[in-house]
Amino acid sequence: MFSVVLAFALLFMPQVVQSPATEDATACAVDVSAQMARPWSDFEFDHEKPGGPMALAGRGCYRAAADISRDYLARGPLLGVREQAITQLHRARNLAYSGDEAAAAQAAASARRSDQRTDQEIPLDWNSYVQGLYGFLIKDRGLLEANRERLMARAREGFEGDAMNSRNLSALSACFDRSYTQAMTEATCWADGAKSAPP
Repeated sequence: MFSVVLAFALLFMPQVVQSPATEDATACAVDVSAQMARPWSDFEFDHEKPGGPMALAGRGCYRAAADISRDYLARGPLLGVREQAITQLHRARNLAYSGDEAAAAQAAASARRSDQRTDQEIPLDWNSYVQGLYGFLIKDRGLLEANRERLMARAREGFEGDAMNSRNLSALSACFDRSYTQAMTEATCWADGAKSAPP
């Protein structure tokens, strides 16, 4: 449980600090068979074990991280709705950081959830965040703004997870015409986004 909460905290921290993207064959090498055998929570959230998506992304191997997540969805253990959605969202973000926002949008389109969130999860409007991200990736400002406003309203009701996510979408809104990587990492995007995000 702690690792899941930590991963979400890292996911929604203001002004994300990311490693520069690389496709170096040595740094980004993966033993695919070994990854397919890992339990989902270990595979998805462990930052240290080589070859997992978090460890690869930490090295800037965003394309390799997205590819191993794709392989895990197709060849690893069968996942429930929650697990598939989380893996698809992380895959979308890694694809976006790799510069492939079209593929990222396809992954994000599969990241919504039809199940009810459990009491062990951080209370937040998952689907609105995913739709807002998708809106940014396909350059549909109306979709981004509608979901950003929905999260801002929930943030004003005290939902901390939605407050963090609304800040994330606000940065994407402030730098709507830039790349995902620029919007997530450039200080001006967060400064401008903070003007319209809840405290």
